[in-house]
Amino acid sequence: MMIVNDRTISPPIHDPELDRRVKDAGASKTVYALVTPETEAAKNFILGNAVTAPDAARRHHLEQFRDAWTGKQFASHEAFLERWMAWAAPVIAIDAAGFSWRYPTAGGSEALFHVITDYGNRARVERFNPEVHVFTGEYEGYKAYAEACGIAVVEHPRADWQAVGRALPATALFCLSQPSAIDGNVWREANDFLALLAAGAKAPRVLLDVTYVGSIAEQPAARIAADSPSVQVLAFSLSKPFGVYYDRIGGVLCRKAMPSLFGNQWFKNLTSLQLGHALLDRHDVFDLPRRYKSVQHEAAARVGRRLGLTLSPCDVTVLAKADASAATDHALAAFLRRPAGDLNAPLRLCLTPTMAEMIGTAGPIANPGAAP
Repeated sequence: MMIVNDRTISPPIHDPELDRRVKDAGASKTVYALVTPETEAAKNFILGNAVTAPDAARRHHLEQFRDAWTGKQFASHEAFLERWMAWAAPVIAIDAAGFSWRYPTAGGSEALFHVITDYGNRARVERFNPEVHVFTGEYEGYKAYAEACGIAVVEHPRADWQAVGRALPATALFCLSQPSAIDGNVWREANDFLALLAAGAKAPRVLLDVTYVGSIAEQPAARIAADSPSVQVLAFSLSKPFGVYYDRIGGVLCRKAMPSLFGNQWFKNLTSLQLGHALLDRHDVFDLPRRYKSVQHEAAARVGRRLGLTLSPCDVTVLAKADASAATDHALAAFLRRPAGDLNAPLRLCLTPTMAEMIGTAGPIANPGAAP
């Protein structure tokens, strides 16, 4: 293992020439949320139409903001978080009683930042050296937030997960995404890794990030073991599953109170929570990935032809990958390889631009009343 706070060893995330080439092919290196007609239908459903007076949907939307002194708005986030746990249950095993502290957040990023910040603050109070551990190629936000807090980041090859699980310091925080941001697939050994960590320490020490739940079409062989004693915090977001990145809908379930998020009980976005609840009610956890699986396959074929790659769809609906050995363009391969620097690692890219074009959610919305 090695401490990696130096970004100079990795190729630039946005090499301008390669970035433009990939985007011109209808893909991207960065993962972007796919807005679907179902997303926009849910927004129409909750907002209604208002011309001279609000209709029933708009009236309900407006009334939830009234009478704050009654405390009625507490029910919004509590109902949303309960609904999310039920919605995610086919994919995630959650011990609801074990995560009694629950907070709504502005997507997943707010949750991740607060968890990492809280960990750094606890290290200062308890006088230990904080370390955030990740697998190489994981979601870049873990490292960025840790570095912003002055916390050392330690990266490990995921192939060494058994050795990592046995040797992880008792005071370390391990950040893990499942389904995995490394390759866009469900990591089969994740539950074994969590069990190994649980056996090696008395206190939970994993930040489990399940932001891709709702983006896979098939039930995994085993549910994600969020009920493992090793899991300290469970963070989620609806951004990727539903294409609502800019609506900032998410939450975090904690085994202990998270004081920095206490105010989120009041300082929350009721519109986002209402939209989130409507989306969960209208679509089960596998619905949209199954609807758009054929679109993903066709988008992978189209982008692959444009880039000279043989792309195969990942478990996560908007992602595709290619074997490293199949790439003849070494610069492009280095740009898309994940983890970067591993010559045997697959190439991973996002299909959202092409998929949005195929389903009609790219570009401006047509105005029927506009002049031709």
